[in-house]
Amino acid sequence: MSELERELRALPVQWPDTPDLAGAVVARLPERPPRRGRWLDWPAWQVAVAVGAVLVAVVMAVPPARSAVLELLGFGSVRIERAEPRPSEFGSELSLGEPVTLATARRRADFPVLVPEAVGRPDAVYLDDAPRRVDLVYRPRPGLPRLLISEFRAVATPMIEKTIGEATRIERLTVGGDPAFFITGADHGFAYLLPGGQANFETQRLAGPTLLVERADGVLLRVEGRLTRDEAVRIAESIR
Repeated sequence: MSELERELRALPVQWPDTPDLAGAVVARLPERPPRRGRWLDWPAWQVAVAVGAVLVAVVMAVPPARSAVLELLGFGSVRIERAEPRPSEFGSELSLGEPVTLATARRRADFPVLVPEAVGRPDAVYLDDAPRRVDLVYRPRPGLPRLLISEFRAVATPMIEKTIGEATRIERLTVGGDPAFFITGADHGFAYLLPGGQANFETQRLAGPTLLVERADGVLLRVEGRLTRDEAVRIAESIR
């Protein structure tokens, strides 16, 4: 160490106190604005991912845009379809035909397939092609027994009274202005004529009476189950 350095170190110096610079700076800063939403505090990459997901959902919801995106990604031959729900097989022991959904039955039948508002949607639906017939099957529920409702193009008037057994009773009535028959008795089937004139015989499927209604649109309606006449008529009249 030189002589000059020793002299400088030996000088008595009165240093001032260190000022509070941090406090002065903080006092001059503006107040923090209120938070407008939690997403504003997200990192930029999270905001980008969220916005991208929304845009993809919007684009894929529009068929032309969806096709363009799939072709861009190399999936031009891919088809996106909504699968129909699997049809119920409840009532399969009744040998009613092919189990289908209600939508399939309405699409394939050559007549309007209607559902009774009094009991709602069926628990199972069957479609038979020989002849073309749609069967609606209902599980028993409070106030309603097990129920079978069938719809097919036919008429019963020319044949029904000629083919009944001795233990069968037929009551003629009208339902919604259409001719109808209420059939009771043990093991009561009924005969009917198809549009081409062919005669068929339908056996009893469920225990209980059967109500037949010849609708004005050419469809023969059958309501079968342990129902009184008034209950069967109420269900038939609610079919829309």
